[in-house]
Amino acid sequence: MFCLAAVTPEAGAAEASTGPQAQKQAQKQTQKQDWQRDGKRDRQKGRPRGDAPGGAKPDWGANRGGKPGSPDRQDGRRRAGGPSGSGPGARPGPGRQGRPGGGGRPPMFVGVDRVLKGPLTQTEPVIGRIVATRKGVVAARVSGSVVAIDVAIGDRVKRGQVLARQDTSSTEARLAYESAELKLAEQELKRFEALRSNRSAAFARSRYDTAVHRVARARANVRLVRLAIEGAVVTAPYDGVVVRKATELGAYLKDGTAVVELLNDTEVEVEADVPADRLRGLRPGTVVTFRLRDGGVPRQARVRTVLPMQNALTRTQAVRFLPLGAAPQGRLSINQSLTVDVPVGAARVAVSVHKDAIVNRGDRRMVFVIKGGRAVPRMVELGAAIGTRFVVLAGLAPGDVTVVRGNERLRPGQPVRHRPLMGTAANTRPGNRSPAERPPAN
Repeated sequence: MFCLAAVTPEAGAAEASTGPQAQKQAQKQTQKQDWQRDGKRDRQKGRPRGDAPGGAKPDWGANRGGKPGSPDRQDGRRRAGGPSGSGPGARPGPGRQGRPGGGGRPPMFVGVDRVLKGPLTQTEPVIGRIVATRKGVVAARVSGSVVAIDVAIGDRVKRGQVLARQDTSSTEARLAYESAELKLAEQELKRFEALRSNRSAAFARSRYDTAVHRVARARANVRLVRLAIEGAVVTAPYDGVVVRKATELGAYLKDGTAVVELLNDTEVEVEADVPADRLRGLRPGTVVTFRLRDGGVPRQARVRTVLPMQNALTRTQAVRFLPLGAAPQGRLSINQSLTVDVPVGAARVAVSVHKDAIVNRGDRRMVFVIKGGRAVPRMVELGAAIGTRFVVLAGLAPGDVTVVRGNERLRPGQPVRHRPLMGTAANTRPGNRSPAERPPAN
C-alpha cells in the first residue's frame, strides 16, 4: 500500500530558506551589520577603523554593482566613513589637512630686516645727470685741404692717435726754400765772423749785425714751416669717442676749422640742479648717494663744487659731484638721468625699523618680531619717516629681527624660516632713501 504526501508551496519555500545557502547569506549580512555598528562606535571614540569581523572585507559596492574606483563605490566608502580614494594616492580625510600630526600651520619662509641704531639723515631726491669732464671740437691747426680721414663716428681713439691729414705739398716746397735761405745767411755770417777775428779793414759792424739778424729770421721761418707740416696731421688730444665729423675728404680747412667732435666718457662727473633752500647740507667734500634711474645699485659721490650762479626761473644752483669707487659695469652715457639723495637736515642718532615691516591694524601699527623661530606680534610707536625707515619711539630695541616680506599673511605664533642675516641685509645703512618714495625735485 502506497501513501502519497502532498507538499505545499509554502512548505517548499520554508525548506529552501533553511538550506545551507540561505544560512550563509544570513551570516554574511549579520557580520556586515555588526562591522558597521562597531565602525560607528570607533568613529565616535576617535579610534581608527578596523576590518570586518572574521577578517572579511566590507563590500562597499554591495547591491550597487559598482567597480573599484567607481562613483557608486566611492559613495559607499564615504557613507561607511572610509577614505574617498581607492589607492595609495587617496587624499586624507578632513581634519588632518595633509600634514603630519594633524592641525597647526607649517613654517612659512619670510624676508627679515634688523632694527638698527645709528645716524639718520633726512634726504630728498633731486634729478641729476652724467656730464663729461672733457668734450669738444678738435680743430685744424693750419690751412689746407683734407687728404685723409682715419676715423668714423663712434670710433674710440687714444691720445695722440691720427684723426685726419691735410695736404702738405706746398708747405714742403716752402720748407725747401726757407732752408736754402737759412744756409745762405749762415755762410754770410761765417764770412763776417772771419773778418772780425782777423781784424780786417773790410769788417763792418753794421753789416755783421745785419747778417746775424738774417740768420735768426731764416731759422724762425724754417721752424714755422716745420710746425705747419706737423700741424697738417690732426691727432686726438685725449682718449675719447668720435661723436661727430665736421668735414669730409677733399674739403679745404682754414686754421681753427672743426675736424671732429670728441667726447671722453671715462672721466665723468654728476651734476644736479639743487633747490637753493637745500644747499645748506652740501659743502665741498660732503658724501651723498645717487642711483641711476635705470635700476642701478646705489653709489656714492663727493661734492666737488657748488657753482655760484643761480637760475632765476627755477631758483636752483648747479652742484658738481665726483663719483667714488669703481666704475659700474658698462660705460655711462653722457646726460644719462639719475637721482641724487640730497641731505635736508643734520644727521641724528635714532633707532629705526624698515618701512616694509609695519603692519597696520586699524589706527595701530604692529610688526612681527622673530623669537624662537616664531612670529611674535608687537605694537610699536613710530616717529618721522627718514629714507626707507621709520624712527622707533617705543616697542622695539636695536638688534630685533623683524619680518619685512610675507608679514601680511602671518598669524601670531606661526613658525617661520628665513635666510641668515649677512652681507647687505645684516649691515644695511639707515637713511638711504628710495628714489620712488617722493617725487624728485626738478
